[in-house]
Amino acid sequence: MRLEWIEDILAVLDTGSFSAAAERRYLTASAFTRRIRSIEHALGCALFDRDRKPVTLLPHVRMMEFELREAARRFRELRLGLSDIHGQHRKRLSLGCQHALTTMVSPGLARSLGQSRDVELRIRSGTRSACHLMLLRQEVDFGLVYETAEDALEFDIGLFEQIPLGVDGLIPVGNLRDHDTIREALARRDLPLITYPADIYLGEVLRMHILPQLSRETTTYNVAETGLTPAVLQFIRQGLGIGWLPRSVAHESLERGELVDLSGQLPATRLNIRLVRTRTGGNDLTDAAWVRLQYDAAAISVAGVRALTV
Repeated sequence: MRLEWIEDILAVLDTGSFSAAAERRYLTASAFTRRIRSIEHALGCALFDRDRKPVTLLPHVRMMEFELREAARRFRELRLGLSDIHGQHRKRLSLGCQHALTTMVSPGLARSLGQSRDVELRIRSGTRSACHLMLLRQEVDFGLVYETAEDALEFDIGLFEQIPLGVDGLIPVGNLRDHDTIREALARRDLPLITYPADIYLGEVLRMHILPQLSRETTTYNVAETGLTPAVLQFIRQGLGIGWLPRSVAHESLERGELVDLSGQLPATRLNIRLVRTRTGGNDLTDAAWVRLQYDAAAISVAGVRALTV
């Protein structure tokens, strides 16, 4: 695809006719019509319903309107970036954020960094290992991750510098108020569990630091497995089982009494929250942002993590 193709298609969509679109694109009607036909020939399909007045996009093209507009925007950004030899236009910061932290902590970061209309914060969510890789490849400026004491060394202090943003906890929770079956299962020590896949970070923490601590009298069986903490939360709220959630994710349901913190009966573990960046590859914009984030760290952690202890 070429940017001018996308802009030609959108011009017809926005104006409703080839003649008006041609005027917008500073072409004669005949030249614009030839361009549209060349685009259709290159793609191997018709794009417009010419039997209707005004001309309309065919349904399969209209379904992609959002993608077309987004592609045009990204093309323009790319062109601006390639022409920005001295970094005069680049005022974008990027954050690789572990999934569960995207919702609970990244808004505090955005608030800290978003005081200027000239700076945009772009957030990419992923697993902890994906955030680590994005930082090493310099695809993002900062990473926002959980870590336990055991896996802290994965971010080598010789390669990365960190800002601590507080302490969360992976805690067991259940809906004992509305579901007697969960209360009875807890009393029998025969627990239906909502778990995470083993190949994501919270699943790894669950299997390495939580489940081995269950007493020998406790038996478990999996009811559901998902990598999405909001989905785990909903499964638990519906009384399908007991599960472990970051306290920052569960705190609203705990405050409303929908869920009960079972840390007194089942094991929990501490999760440190870290903002990370590589020690090389920074520029004036990222360096200034890092200094500001160091200064605002306490406010960010309070805004994003209501309860800082397990």
